[in-house]
This record gives sequence, C-alpha cells and structure tokens, in this order.
Amino acid sequence: MAAVSSEHDALVAELRLLAEAVLDRVDLAVQQYAAAQHPDPEDTGAAGAGDTGPSGGCAWCPVCALGALVRGEPHELLTRLATQIAAIIALIRELLARYLPPPPAGPAGPDPAPPPGPTDRGGGFVSIPVTIRP
Repeated sequence: MAAVSSEHDALVAELRLLAEAVLDRVDLAVQQYAAAQHPDPEDTGAAGAGDTGPSGGCAWCPVCALGALVRGEPHELLTRLATQIAAIIALIRELLARYLPPPPAGPAGPDPAPPPGPTDRGGGFVSIPVTIRP
C-alpha cells in the first residue's frame, strides 16, 4: 500500500509542477499584453452599446476585440479580459498552494538543465520537420 501512496504523491507533485509551468506561461503572456496596452486617460465610463474603441469599432464586441488583437491595437474588452485572467491565475495559484503539497525536494545533486528557450532566427520562417507516410 505504501507504493501506491508514493506513486500518488509523485503524480500529484508532477501535476502541480505542470500546473505551475502552465500558469507561469499564461501569466507572462497576460502581463506582456497588459503592459503593451496604454490605458486611455479620457475613458471614465463603462462601454455602452454606442461606444467605439480606438480603431473605430465598438468597445464591447468580441469580433472587434479579435480584430484589434490581430492588429496589435488596444481594445477595452481585451484589457478587461486580461485583468480577469490575471485574477483567475492568482486564484488558481492560491488553490494550488492551499490544497496541494509542495513538490518534494529532489535528491542532492546537480539541478537538471532548464529547457532550451525559443531562439530568435531574425525572421518569420520556422523550420518544421515533416514526415510523409504512404
């Protein structure tokens, strides 16, 4: 029975590490988006049906928000969504800390090498290996 418990603890620790890694990446993307957006100092009210965003579209429509995201423009709906996602990430982190035990310290020895980061090749082309099977 002890083997099942240790396997369960190892699985829980791995799932927690996976969840933390995913949250780190999502949090980084949300923070980068929020930092790139400049809040409009004249925007003091909530978006109504007739409000327009900086690109001439509406401030509440998901289609206009998607268009602004593709163009790299700020949009009120995206900014509010980024704020809510950041709050959800903080809540999930708190739940992980409260209900899952911290990952056990590994055996003494060298730390595993961090995964290689993405390399910037200076262009938009990314080589993808393709295998064609008959």
